[in-house]
Amino acid sequence: MKLKYLGLTAIVLVFTLSFSRILLPASAAVIDMNLGSAATFGLLAKTMTTVETSVSGNTGAITQTVIPHITNGNNYLDDSVYHAADIDLGNAIGYANSQVPTVNGTAGADLGGEILLPGIYNYPGAVNISADVTLSGDDIFIFQIAGTLDTTAGTKILLTDGAQACNIYWVVNGAATLAANTEFNGSLLSQSSATTVGIDTIINGRILSQDAVTFTGPGPSNITVPACVQEPPVEPPVQPPVETDAPAPIPATATPIPATATPVPVTATSVPVTATPVPATVVPIPATAIPIPATPVPATATPIPATATPIPATVTPIPATVTLIPATATPIPAAATPGPAASPVNTPAASPPAELPAAPAWSVETEWVKVGLLPDGDMIIDAKLPDNQEDTGVWNFDLGGKLYNTEGTESVNYRIAKAPVGTYNILVRFTSHNGTVFKFEVVPVSVPTVTGGQLPATATPWYNLLLSGSLLTIMGGVILWRRKLRE
Repeated sequence: MKLKYLGLTAIVLVFTLSFSRILLPASAAVIDMNLGSAATFGLLAKTMTTVETSVSGNTGAITQTVIPHITNGNNYLDDSVYHAADIDLGNAIGYANSQVPTVNGTAGADLGGEILLPGIYNYPGAVNISADVTLSGDDIFIFQIAGTLDTTAGTKILLTDGAQACNIYWVVNGAATLAANTEFNGSLLSQSSATTVGIDTIINGRILSQDAVTFTGPGPSNITVPACVQEPPVEPPVQPPVETDAPAPIPATATPIPATATPVPVTATSVPVTATPVPATVVPIPATAIPIPATPVPATATPIPATATPIPATVTPIPATVTLIPATATPIPAAATPGPAASPVNTPAASPPAELPAAPAWSVETEWVKVGLLPDGDMIIDAKLPDNQEDTGVWNFDLGGKLYNTEGTESVNYRIAKAPVGTYNILVRFTSHNGTVFKFEVVPVSVPTVTGGQLPATATPWYNLLLSGSLLTIMGGVILWRRKLRE
């Protein structure tokens, strides 16, 4: 009996874990693409042939015919840096091809005119892009292409709805050909076949190959290593303090003085016969009321019966300067007593203003660049052009090899979520739309480790439910086993 229940528990647990990939959304299977040290390279090849090619990022090869025009990077020729990047590229290609497809395409597919959402696309043969293709959505795109990849001249890979070139990977097993005037977004990863790039091609991504890469002449082509742009968090609006109105006057429903109550001593103000009836808005007794110097009523005074007849309408109410005698016949103190035993009016306290966002602690300040850290590990970079120049262009921030860029004007306030931990130099660069380049002095910064953290991308509600169910299954099996032992 014991072995029977233990076996049943084990079967349930194995079944749950085996089908976790079915229970989870397909996109949860991909954690992230990691290019390692190859991430800083805009162009990497075993054999590189370039003509009038400009690269923003590192370049590397074993053999080169012409060194490209390099900005914001270096050229590595058959050295340890190149070989480390080549190894990391091979690992990234293997990882990308190991992912389970969410979309299975057909050999000879044409993506021209398609609108594709994030996911893992598998094509068992060649892929052609004969017209513009749109990638829509801020998440990972991986294209597993077993055959060749060819684009038609003048085609574009368009990005909408938050899609970013840093999240797009074209993993090609066969030869790849980007025709002239192609606008290509994403990183092209090739392992065993040659890649050809036509003239006047704009690549917002990378060409990374473990084989040959050839750029045709005479026109120039441009490669820019992409960086994911972090959307700045929306700061909550500051709520003004809640203003409260003055307390409402005491209503006219105060307990009337019964006819049998002890009369007011002679020293109290007399009640005239021709007084006006009680108005609806009785004025509360102010704190400066004149005390009644009369002898206090003894504690043995007759209590007020519940059925006492209230003062008729022809009787004038006690003026505001006279203290009412409470039903408990308590002696009247020398200090002024508040009005009748009506419920006090509580004035609500004003709500405090919402907490303002934390200001960064500026760790580095130069004349044109300031770097600050927030308690949650985010980094703020505040930069501006010298001499009050006005311009528009692209700001680039290189954090020890990790690149970020954003469109901006002559000044920028850029927030990097979860800045890389460590001590390194920050390179700040501005390229205006007319081609002018501003380079700022190197800014050293040290980013400490932030305690705590967030769950990985796999911590979806379905994943949490799966883990909870597995734990409950194990606990139930243990309890059942102990109960059977006692039997």
